[in-house]
Amino acid sequence: MAKLFESEFQKGVIVAVVKPNDTQYQALAPLFVKYGYGFAMPDQKLIFIDGSYIDSIQTIVEAHEVGHIVLGHTGINGPNDEADADSWAIGKLKKHGYIDEANKLIEQYKSRHGFPYVQI
Repeated sequence: MAKLFESEFQKGVIVAVVKPNDTQYQALAPLFVKYGYGFAMPDQKLIFIDGSYIDSIQTIVEAHEVGHIVLGHTGINGPNDEADADSWAIGKLKKHGYIDEANKLIEQYKSRHGFPYVQI
């Protein structure tokens, strides 16, 4: 059974961490292949995270996907949606005390988006 909880980064957003031994995993596996470590369903305020990764990665993915929801991304990605979600996530991770996770995302920012992270 997937681990369900309310995101600490935004009230009302539900996170489902699905591990490979969960019955739902096989149905979600093609979506994890397509979208990566996780994906959001903005209309339902629901996030699915591939639970086969370590907790620190899950925290980064959660913050990033919540960023998509909070920023109003609809699933039809604009050119800067991924960078905007990462920037939002970095701020939230720092605010909630996940400094190592925020720094990891900052380190990966340029390779992910083609330009360096700039704190506003």
